[in-house]
Amino acid sequence: MSTNRETSPTFAVIAGGGTSGHIVPALAIAELLVESGQRPESLYFLGSDRGAEVALLANSPYPHSMLRVDGFQRSWHPRSLIRTAAMIPMMLRAVRSARELLVSLRPNVVVSVGGYASIPAARAAHQLAIPVVTCSYDRRPGIATRLQSRYSVASAVAYMPSELNNAKLTGAPVRAVLRHLNRSASRSAARSRLNIAEHRRLVVVMGGSLGSAVLNQTVRGIVELWVRRSDLAILHLSGTRYFTDEMPNVNLLSGSKDGQIDYQRLAYCDNMADVYAAADLIVSRAGASSVAEIATVGVPSILIPWKGAAENHQRDNAQWLVGRGGAVLVDESDLSISTLTGVISDLLDHYEKLTQIGERAYELGLLHRECSIAEVIVDAAYGATRGEIQK
Repeated sequence: MSTNRETSPTFAVIAGGGTSGHIVPALAIAELLVESGQRPESLYFLGSDRGAEVALLANSPYPHSMLRVDGFQRSWHPRSLIRTAAMIPMMLRAVRSARELLVSLRPNVVVSVGGYASIPAARAAHQLAIPVVTCSYDRRPGIATRLQSRYSVASAVAYMPSELNNAKLTGAPVRAVLRHLNRSASRSAARSRLNIAEHRRLVVVMGGSLGSAVLNQTVRGIVELWVRRSDLAILHLSGTRYFTDEMPNVNLLSGSKDGQIDYQRLAYCDNMADVYAAADLIVSRAGASSVAEIATVGVPSILIPWKGAAENHQRDNAQWLVGRGGAVLVDESDLSISTLTGVISDLLDHYEKLTQIGERAYELGLLHRECSIAEVIVDAAYGATRGEIQK
């Protein structure tokens, strides 16, 4: 089958997902490609039917389809080993399905955003001699990304040095609404939409797309401790899994908020621009996407890396900001109500310190605001001769 790059209706297949930490940057990559001149209908998303992409792509302008694929288990527990064994034939079937789709679409390039959902398309593209670009926003790339980089024509990374083959420093892909966000100019309108009073200091707590049980429990205790703090508001993005957990043991949601803390809990917010604009301080896990967004918009933050992250990669992500004065680190092993309230109070009570952290984060975020990943993808698509795709 011919693979004429100039006439193929599909420019790129963007593959990956599983969590919003993969699919949100993937959508940002699509935005950057559209800004560079590609048509939305020429960008095809391929993900997992069990991932966050099912919901996040539902109302997008991009054609997409989902494969029946699931992630391998990292545990050596017998039950996990049995499940991993069952995943192997599922993955092989997914690779065959991805191959059939790529033969049909004839894309110029396949872009892997990582995660288990990226494996079938990247593997099939390699078999069909379609250029693959791997994208890594973690300082310590995941296993799937490391394996795919061996045959990728380029690896777009947010940090250097990188262990990935053909690494090119592009910055992390961040959505346009965040790349162009002016926090100070947007603050009042954002607070109005979020129903946060102007006089309150707003602390936003977010545990990632899957949520964090330990962080949620700590927040509950902080709200109970600070219930009489009428100068504070806490917006808690709990994650879907924990949204229905027990609320703080105070009467916060009935009657007037006067004389007490304003506590709001959301499972997820699809308008993070308002959240970042309204916030005085962010308390967050240190997933690659969250760290990149925090730096891009220049919001002061306390980062609490998830200690269960593979190869402790969240701590490495956090250190990129913390080591340069752009955030404050609290290790999960040190996390307690008293520890976190102490750090929050120290920052909110010292405005100059808080401001300096945000300004430093914004300086570091320039790399992401000027992300050059679209150039790398276009060069990969048109820069190397590719022969026939074999059925």
